[in-house]
Amino acid sequence: MRYLIDADVLIGALDRNDAHHARSRQWLSDWRAHQDAVAISAINLSEVLVAPAAHARTLTIAREAIAALEIEVQLPNEAIAIDAARLRGRHPISLPDAYCLATARHTKSTLASYDQMVLRAATAQAIPTA
Repeated sequence: MRYLIDADVLIGALDRNDAHHARSRQWLSDWRAHQDAVAISAINLSEVLVAPAAHARTLTIAREAIAALEIEVQLPNEAIAIDAARLRGRHPISLPDAYCLATARHTKSTLASYDQMVLRAATAQAIPTA
């Protein structure tokens, strides 16, 4: 199986103080055990890196942790950008969230997110969710 994770899942995995830390780590462990592919949109990765980017060393540590988790970074293309624009117009979600949904759809991935608005939009768009 292939999973596309939202920023909140990766933030949860990286931050021990995050409310979703245990669940995020469990998801990633389970997926690795099943040899599932895990990816994140480059747009959503930038959300994850906002706080670590405040300091060069913290950013390096975060990037090394993401690499160790073997999370593929999915670059948006024109089709994903157009789909994200349409999704943003149809649902009360942010543009980064629309990129998350569009990337999941275009990569035929199951979406993993904690954001209820994103999950509702995914359901409305027939995008499978974890």
